[in-house]
Amino acid sequence: MNNTIQQQAIHPNEYEQASNGYLMAIVAVIGGLPLPIINLIASFGYYLAKRKASYFVRWHAIQAVLAQLILVPFNSLAWAWTLGTFIKSGRFLLEHSHDGRNHLWPLLEALTTPYIIYMSFIILFNTFEFFAVMYTGARVRKGHNVRWFLIASITDRLCSKEKRDIYNI
Repeated sequence: MNNTIQQQAIHPNEYEQASNGYLMAIVAVIGGLPLPIINLIASFGYYLAKRKASYFVRWHAIQAVLAQLILVPFNSLAWAWTLGTFIKSGRFLLEHSHDGRNHLWPLLEALTTPYIIYMSFIILFNTFEFFAVMYTGARVRKGHNVRWFLIASITDRLCSKEKRDIYNI
């Protein structure tokens, strides 16, 4: 992340609006933790609600959406892998549940080393992203323009500098 202070005159209310985009992602992470797409939908919904706001607010809303968009493929793969593992183990349990033996071992065998490594990576990646979003939201609320590495340049290209602030005269 690259921190630079915004040089333009920005209304103090816009700092709060811009940081709310990141706050929306944090609330969605807490509420939609089992489903990775919920975070993206919440951030995109906030962007749609603020698309006529000032450039500063729109820019940070887009950056929040892109931050969530990066997580989606990783979380979706983890979600699919976990779901496939549970379905396969559940099918085995249904087929062998009548023989009277304990079938806990096939459930534990489904947790392979690559699965555990990938899930550890996903947990660390999501934790890092969660705290980075919290940090960014707090810094933006205090008036700093936090630019994420790689995402900021994409955000610059996506966000139009056209003046859309309906409250600015």
